[in-house]
Amino acid sequence: MSYPPLLLDHFERPRNAGELDPADAAATVRDPQRGDTLALSFRLEGDRIAAVRFRAYGCPVTIAAGSWATEALPGLTIREALELTDEAVARALGGLAEDQIERSVLVERVIRAAFAPPSSGP
Repeated sequence: MSYPPLLLDHFERPRNAGELDPADAAATVRDPQRGDTLALSFRLEGDRIAAVRFRAYGCPVTIAAGSWATEALPGLTIREALELTDEAVARALGGLAEDQIERSVLVERVIRAAFAPPSSGP
């Protein structure tokens, strides 16, 4: 399989791998079908993301998406981060097939898991 150059760069030279300790927010998401897993930990300054670290297990897309997120998210407000879609991450990495986005990008789901307000039940 051929990958875009920026995706390969993030896969081969991942940025900001690891965890923030202490983290102000963190979440992990796993694709149940393929097992790809992405974890992001966040340090906040007010409502802005100051730093992000990632851990990933899976294909090059999952690892590259996590690495990319650590460079793209700092400076954004939580609200702005919650507006980021996996499709936007895929475009930023140079473009991906729809099936790769659905099973491997995972960034949108991790951000929502870390910051979305809990839903109130019926």
